[in-house]
Amino acid sequence: MFEKIQHMGYLTPDLDRAVAWFEESFGAVNAGGGPLGKGYAMPSGGRNAYMRFGNAEAELLEPEDKSGLSSEILTMHHVGYVVADINKAIDDLTARGFKFASDKPNVNVLGQTLLYFDSTTTNGVKMHITQLPGEALEGNNGLEIERIVHAGYRVKDLEEAIKWYVDKFDGQHLGGGPSRSGGRNAFVNFGQVQVELIEPGDPSTMGADHAMDHVGYVVGDIPSCIGKCESHGLKFVSDTPNTNSVGQQVLYFETDTSMGSRMHLTRLPD
Repeated sequence: MFEKIQHMGYLTPDLDRAVAWFEESFGAVNAGGGPLGKGYAMPSGGRNAYMRFGNAEAELLEPEDKSGLSSEILTMHHVGYVVADINKAIDDLTARGFKFASDKPNVNVLGQTLLYFDSTTTNGVKMHITQLPGEALEGNNGLEIERIVHAGYRVKDLEEAIKWYVDKFDGQHLGGGPSRSGGRNAFVNFGQVQVELIEPGDPSTMGADHAMDHVGYVVGDIPSCIGKCESHGLKFVSDTPNTNSVGQQVLYFETDTSMGSRMHLTRLPD
């Protein structure tokens, strides 16, 4: 059902600064945006912008009411999954027990038709399904991101989270094991997308069952991207990538150079 991850959504207290960071760090193009009325994604209303870099996209959302908002410039907010036919997907997902935040989809400034899930049926995290417009996206000269490989979530109970994705989305548990942060992780594919689930060493420290943790961007070759990223002010946690339990090479950015948000480059296995 899910063809790819269209974008990651981020809350920001300063939209102009967030836009400038994506432009400077990833060579991103501001594809459009504007005022947003009050709604599920932004209860107080606000404004947004869509940034495109390579074949990836990010939605930046600045709420009108910033009380309680993190001081970090980028805080993960939602993930948007692409479907071929949104009405068919709504029927299928409703039959699986999902609920939606609205009775019908809306169309954004880019011509994308989207509908948010009711987060009470998605473990408290925000997701939406997206049907893309018929015309092809314009290319850009940003960082050569091939696609978004996965969204990563911290979870209280790894086995329960794996089972949820397997049961709800016909997921396939690929593997996992000890995580570099001291807990455990697992990778689950569903449709043509993937999720990484991370149980911390002490799950009792989590306030919610699921919490957004990071995003993984696919590149053709990590070493050749390092110099380009560093020339734009980005730094990495290591000089070389590590290989995870499903054969992906991974290298995280230092969060003090990625506006406090966890992101990594990924080289997929051949």
